[in-house]
Amino acid sequence: MKSWVQAAGYAEDLQTAYDYLKARGGKVVAEQFLERYHQSVSTITDQPRSSAVRGHGWRQKPIPHSTFSIFYGERDAFWMLVGIQSTVQDPDRIQALLLIRELGGNPR
Repeated sequence: MKSWVQAAGYAEDLQTAYDYLKARGGKVVAEQFLERYHQSVSTITDQPRSSAVRGHGWRQKPIPHSTFSIFYGERDAFWMLVGIQSTVQDPDRIQALLLIRELGGNPR
């Protein structure tokens, strides 16, 4: 079984999403998002192929009851969690970010 790594910037994405939701909906909303995030990660790590590969080459797991998705993918030696992004933005921006993360940083 392949290990899981996080791309540089992944943890910051989670913090940004949490802070955004906390500022707009309060701590309860942000904490509920965090619970759904952890459930989504659990699903991904248990069944990594359960989400289809998208056109940009990454798999996308929506976080329920939010506009955020987890982007991840399989590499030769490991699975990589590459980003948590709101999907209410330009898809080209998301694709560019994922490419930069894949090519530019060491996984953590």
